[in-house]
Amino acid sequence: MKKWCLMMALAMLLCGCAPEQTFETVTDEMVMNASAQPREILLTLPEETLLPAMETEQGTLYLCDGYDVAVQTMESGDLDATVRQISGFGKEELTIMQTKAGDYTCYEFVWTAATELGQQVGRAMILEDADYHYAISAVAPEKHAEEYQEIWNGIFDSFGIA
Repeated sequence: MKKWCLMMALAMLLCGCAPEQTFETVTDEMVMNASAQPREILLTLPEETLLPAMETEQGTLYLCDGYDVAVQTMESGDLDATVRQISGFGKEELTIMQTKAGDYTCYEFVWTAATELGQQVGRAMILEDADYHYAISAVAPEKHAEEYQEIWNGIFDSFGIA
C-alpha cells in the first residue's frame, strides 16, 4: 500500500511538468505602431510655385511653371507599391538607386511615360523610416526636362524629414 501511495504521489507531481503548447498567429498585414506619427517633410520650392493645387490625406500637388511637384506620405513596408503609385511602374521595371541618408534609406529613380499631353519625364525620391515612405516627385514634358534639371536638383537637395 505504501508503494502504491508513493507511486500515485510521484505520478501527481509529474503531471504538472508537461510543457505548455504555444501558438503563433501570422497575418498578411503589417502591424503598424499605433503611436507612430508621420514626420514633417522639409522642402524648398521655387518662388514661382503656385499655391498647392490639390491636397489629400497622403500629400500635396504643386503646380510650378511648366512642371508639377507632388509630395506624399505613405505607410512603409511595400516599396513596390509606393514606386508604382508614384510612377506607374513596378520597381523591377526601373533602375532605383539606394543610398543611406542619416537614419533613413533613400531611393531615387527617373522614368518616362507617354500621356495625352505627350512624352513626360519624371524624377522621384523616397525617404523610408520604420513606419512611413516620404516621397517627392516632379514631372515635366520631355522637351522641357533639360531646362528644369537645375531647378529639380535644388528641390530634391532640399528634401528632408524633421
